[in-house]
Order: sequence, then C-alpha cells, then structure tokens
Amino acid sequence: MNRREALNRVAILMGGAVSAPTIMALMEGCTPKDTASTPFNLSADYQSLVAEIAEVIIPTTDTPGAKEAGVGPFIETMLRDCYSDAQGEHFKKGLEALESKSKELGGSFVSLSNEQKTEVLKAMEAAASTEKEEAKKVKEIDPETGKVKDDGKSAEKVTPFFNIMKELTLFGYFTSEIGATQELDYVPIPGRYEGCIPLKEGQKAYAL
Repeated sequence: MNRREALNRVAILMGGAVSAPTIMALMEGCTPKDTASTPFNLSADYQSLVAEIAEVIIPTTDTPGAKEAGVGPFIETMLRDCYSDAQGEHFKKGLEALESKSKELGGSFVSLSNEQKTEVLKAMEAAASTEKEEAKKVKEIDPETGKVKDDGKSAEKVTPFFNIMKELTLFGYFTSEIGATQELDYVPIPGRYEGCIPLKEGQKAYAL
C-alpha cells in the first residue's frame, strides 16, 4: 500500500477530518529525523495516562478496548517517529493540562471515576476547538504536498492535543489486529470487487 492510499483509508476512518500533522506523517512516512533533535519519549506515568485516555475513548465492551489493542504504545511510537518535535512537545503540554484539569476534580486522571474522566475529556475537546481557531492564524499545510506553506510566519502550526490524541487512538485501534478482526468485519482473502452489496442488520463496517 502506498502512502496516498493509506491517507485515503485513514481519511475514511476519521470521517474525512484528518489534521495536517497526520497528513504529513502519512505522506512522509517514518523518515529519520535530524540527529540534533531529541527523541520523543514519555515517562512511565505519562505512558499509563495515554493508555487510560485511549481506553476512555474506546472502552472495553463486548470487544476489547484500546488498552488491550496496544494503542498507548502505538501513539508514543507515532509521535516519536512520524511527527515533528514541536508536535511532540505540544502533546506533552496537553497531557500536563489534562492532569491539571483532573486534579481540579480530585486527583490524577487515572484515579477519577468514569464520569469525571469523561468530563475532563470534554473540557479538553472544548479547549481544542478554541485552539484550532487560534491556529488558523499560523502556517498552513498544503494537503497535496504535505509541506508547510511559506507565509512568512515563524511559528510552526501544531494540532491541538485532544485532536491528535483522538486521531491516533482511532488510527491505532482500527489498524490493530483486535480492531480489524473483532470490531470490524475482516475479510482475510477478499474475493472479486463488488461496488454495491446488501448489508445485513447490525452489519459491521469492513476493515480497511
């Protein structure tokens, strides 16, 4: 599968809304970064936090959730290998902000009740919407080339923490073995292409 095909599939998975850094990550692939840059790494506490956030987004029900699918380590690997240093640092600041919001409700995010965790994530989602509006004033990414448009501004455009967190959670889960085979309808050996087929009631979406 080439990068453009991968991008199309992820865009379908995300309902057509994919952020510019994710577009760049998929278009450029895991290109080695500048040796002068500091590798993106999360502390053990933040690794647990990311896994817990992902689990709230895709919880365990009659099928395994994000934790069992290994989404937490996937997110860290993606941020380290495929995203800019600026995006990685912005993600860490988002984790700090999320923990600060959690402490307003009584403790660390992982110690809160499910209702409180949902409240925190809704607050982060609202903050992401506000940040996205402000980000329109900064550089834009050309969706065709994946390159930053040169508008004379020095700041690098980054995607809000919660948006990246949600995108990578969905991307990681539905491309994992668990997500593709248990949550989606997986066809290991596809037959001929049929553009229009009848779907049964309760039919799962097909794995892409």
